[in-house]
Amino acid sequence: MDTPEPPAFQRARSPEHRERRARDLLQAAAELAQSGGTRTVTLKGIAQRAGVHASAVRGYFASREEILLRLATASWQAWSRDLTEQLTGAGPLDANGLARSIAASLAEHSLFCDLLAHAAVSLEREVPIDCLHEYKSAAVRAVDELADAFHRALPALSRADGREVAAAATALAPAFWQYANPGETLELLYERVPQLASAHVDFEPRMTVLLTALINGLTGPRPY
Repeated sequence: MDTPEPPAFQRARSPEHRERRARDLLQAAAELAQSGGTRTVTLKGIAQRAGVHASAVRGYFASREEILLRLATASWQAWSRDLTEQLTGAGPLDANGLARSIAASLAEHSLFCDLLAHAAVSLEREVPIDCLHEYKSAAVRAVDELADAFHRALPALSRADGREVAAAATALAPAFWQYANPGETLELLYERVPQLASAHVDFEPRMTVLLTALINGLTGPRPY
């Protein structure tokens, strides 16, 4: 079979074209991560998906890690916006209702959960400081916005405690998302050895149980 010719490359010269090319590369990376998982994303794959030469990617981003962390930055913003909008129209909630809303929103933002699993372990350690600054600033703003939204939905939960809930949710979600989405080999093992299948987590119910317990603890009597 003949090898297909690479796409004709046109250099993006104007600021508008460069901005659009950068967005295309980020979108290509997001699509690859969504379909195969963050760990499978490569610069070569991004370039092929976006229809550019591999060498061109480094004209916009220093590394694969920078691309993925910039996706994580946008994911913080999108998750915070979507969950805040959802809670605004939900009316007063109890602890379980708030926990279920948070868990369901995280399940809908599966790429965010996957990116979070890689962020602290590798992505944050391999990017320029300006990229890291944008990421951390976005995370802090998102947590603050969500703390306000949680307090409005459940006034017994203070804004300070709302930050704790948001922080806990985004610490638990990446781990449980990975357990809930095992690789093919691990899925085969669960089929062959059913007694090990208890390690396969059902994401939303597990997150809901733990977040409900946390919120109840924060809104109930304190032992200290």
